[in-house]
Order: sequence, then C-alpha cells, then structure tokens
Amino acid sequence: MPSAPACEGEGDPAGDVPVKRAAAAWGPAVLWASGLFLLSGISEPPPALEPVLLIPDTVAHFVLYLVLGGLVARARIRGRSRIPHAVLLAAAVGYAAFDEWRQGPVPGRTPEPSDWLADVAGLLAGYLAVAFALGRSPVGPGGVAEG
Repeated sequence: MPSAPACEGEGDPAGDVPVKRAAAAWGPAVLWASGLFLLSGISEPPPALEPVLLIPDTVAHFVLYLVLGGLVARARIRGRSRIPHAVLLAAAVGYAAFDEWRQGPVPGRTPEPSDWLADVAGLLAGYLAVAFALGRSPVGPGGVAEG
C-alpha cells in the first residue's frame, strides 16, 4: 500500500514543498536586510567599503534599498505570497525608518530624514521595477493598487 507524502507538496513531481519555496524566495531579502542592519551599526566602515563612500550618501541609501525593494518583490512573486503589496511596502518602509533611527546611538552616525527618504524612494523603485519585470504589476487597472 503506497504511503501518503510526509509533508505537503512532497508528492509534487517538482518537489515544490511550500517551506522550501518560501525559504528560497525570502532568503535573499532577509540576508540583504540583515546586511543593512549590520552596516548601520558600524561606526567606522571597513576599508573594503571605502570606494562606496566616494558616492553621495543619499545615492548609496537609494541603491542599497533599491536592491532590498527588488528582493522583496521577487520574494512575493516567487514565494507565491498572498501578502498585499501595500503591507509588504509598509513593512519595508518601517524597516528603513527603524534602521535609520537605530543609527542615533552609534558613534559617528546620525539618523537623517533625507537618508530615510532615499531609502523609501529606493524601496519603491526596486519593488516596482521587479514586479513589472516579472509581470506581476502591483498596480491594477486605472492605477489602483492591487492586493
């Protein structure tokens, strides 16, 4: 007598187990956010980052969060998440605010509203670019945001 699959999705020929799919989808975004968290807690940047420091701070914030926004959109699409776009974006914007705020007590660092605005602009640009590129626009007919 054949036994039932041990976990949901195990019998799928592609081996598409939901936990594995979620880990593969969300892992890069979580790793990138963790890296940002570690960077913002360093008072003296490591020598390897010196070339990056030659670009304006606001541009660096935009680019770093552009990547995060793209990874969050990719995770939602690849992970087949039903979390509404607005909820994910609000969480990412909140994370950017928290990350900027926590720089306050770090010697040599100051939280700057302009940095947070660059983070938010990067998040939105990255999220929208990846969502459109992967064919899953977060904007529905008439410019209305979809869930």
